[in-house]
Amino acid sequence: MKKFVLAPLLAALATFVFGFIYWGLPPHLAYKSLGSVDDVSATALAIGKMFPATGTYLLPSPLDGDDRMNELAARGPMVEVHLVKEPFTNADMGKCMALGFLHMFVVSLLVAIVLCGLCQSFKCWTCRVKFCAMFGLLVATCDLGNAIWWHHSVGWTLAQSVYDFLIFVVIGLVLAKFVTPKAPAPAM
Repeated sequence: MKKFVLAPLLAALATFVFGFIYWGLPPHLAYKSLGSVDDVSATALAIGKMFPATGTYLLPSPLDGDDRMNELAARGPMVEVHLVKEPFTNADMGKCMALGFLHMFVVSLLVAIVLCGLCQSFKCWTCRVKFCAMFGLLVATCDLGNAIWWHHSVGWTLAQSVYDFLIFVVIGLVLAKFVTPKAPAPAM
């Protein structure tokens, strides 16, 4: 009960406090790398007219074929747009916070599971692969926060999560063959 409920709850609470400090308090260092435009309102309205629906758009798009994509990429610019047509106000923030807290609880629970199985995770090749896969699941689960906090489309976020999970599986399949635990030195 302590390991799999109380500890993840406290860890999720700690991430919320940290997140509030990191993202919310001045001088807003996390946002310093963002660019800006002169007229945010006019730009947002223009973008809203250009893109037909809520979703994620890549320009140039891989869906247009390699030749067209390469031609447009060489000319530039390249753009990734995460568009939400539906309004989002402070009244919606409660749901966002609840989902965010649940998300951090799940991430913390996965870390607790990883920590509990750490000793066993290096015994054999399949154990090491499973450990890497679990690590990948943890990273993929963290990715889901993009749909909650940044309103990225669920489909795009899931595609990124699946990719990140599979990358760790592939890494595990290779590394587990070469990275093996050393036997402890005999006691003197």
